[in-house]
Amino acid sequence: MLVRGSVNLRQRVVITGLGVISPCGLGKEDFWKSVVEGRSGIDWLEGFDTSDLYCKIGGQIKHFNPHDYVEKKDCLRGGRFSHFAVAASRLALSDAGLDDGHRQVDPLMIGTVFGTSTAGRYEGRGVEEGEVSVGLEMEGHAATSHVAIEFGLRGPNTTSAAGCVSSLDVMGTACGVLQAGAAQVMIAGATDTCISRLGISTLCSLRVMTAHNDPPQAASRPYDDTRDGLVLSEGAGAVVLERADHALERGAHIYGEMAAYASVTEGQHLVKPQPSGEELAHAFRTALLMGKIGPDEVDYVCAHGIGNRHYDLAETNAVKQVLGERAYNVPMSSIKGTTGQPFAPGGCWQLVAACLSMERGMVPPTLNYRVPDPECDLDYVPNRARRARVDTVMINSHSFGGTHGCLLVRRFAA
Repeated sequence: MLVRGSVNLRQRVVITGLGVISPCGLGKEDFWKSVVEGRSGIDWLEGFDTSDLYCKIGGQIKHFNPHDYVEKKDCLRGGRFSHFAVAASRLALSDAGLDDGHRQVDPLMIGTVFGTSTAGRYEGRGVEEGEVSVGLEMEGHAATSHVAIEFGLRGPNTTSAAGCVSSLDVMGTACGVLQAGAAQVMIAGATDTCISRLGISTLCSLRVMTAHNDPPQAASRPYDDTRDGLVLSEGAGAVVLERADHALERGAHIYGEMAAYASVTEGQHLVKPQPSGEELAHAFRTALLMGKIGPDEVDYVCAHGIGNRHYDLAETNAVKQVLGERAYNVPMSSIKGTTGQPFAPGGCWQLVAACLSMERGMVPPTLNYRVPDPECDLDYVPNRARRARVDTVMINSHSFGGTHGCLLVRRFAA
């Protein structure tokens, strides 16, 4: 359980470092600039044949060199999804002032938890004779392990495989570890590399991808009436979480406070959510109750918004149920029009965007919102960022299997 407003700073969890590896930017500043300016990371896919696939676009990271982030001896052993995880973690630790040259925390008190949907299963690398490490990269826990090994972290660690909710799920897990006193610092994040011939063809067979290919940058259309599916992307995100007393003692920059996390499941269908949004609304209400936050305190909804007709409608209806008439006056946007849908890392990218929204007084836009859908009729901050005072953000994700997650973050006040 996350606790807000407690006089006991040992029970409060704050965010002190942000790291992003995405198709629209490496590092928080490039990422934020792209998200705010609506500079899409979606383009034509390269590196494999898409001639027989109806979706030929995606958010592919094309200028990533693992040697910039990962020790040379570990580059050959790790898969791309592990490289992304280590890179995002390195950026987050550096941003928090806890990189190798400045860290003065007992390694036994720094833990790691990462999420992934597919691990290295879609990367398309063949297993050569004796190359055991390739087989190890098929395991979801590989990324978490690589992060711990790379930075010499010996605290608690685990892995979540809750699909698109994985990012938010690991945040809840990491907060629990910190509040239990088992660690002072946790690196939490998610990573996925689904863009490959196998990954794209598998999702095309499920008919969940968009058929809008040209131009690629206009294909991801959350809440728009012409939306017809997601645009796949890849990457990783990581944040540094600390107990508030520890962060204050070392003079860390604090982006915000983790207020509450809640999750529910519909338990009905693997792909289609209930359009009513009732279960997601329950997750919203539970998180608000746990965080002792009223619906009237929510300033911004950083939504899942992947351009799927059913998912977009369900979350729109859920927000209406929880915020009532006020839902029409609260900005609700999706960054997926810019970033695409990376599966597990998506929630972490949303958290980074939420932190920077609070810090910089800017709500990122929903890109490619042109034709209003009568059923999706909230304020989606269409196409242009908006200046606003943001103190409390409600973040939501949902994944295959009907799992819904809600994370609340807010401005920190000691």
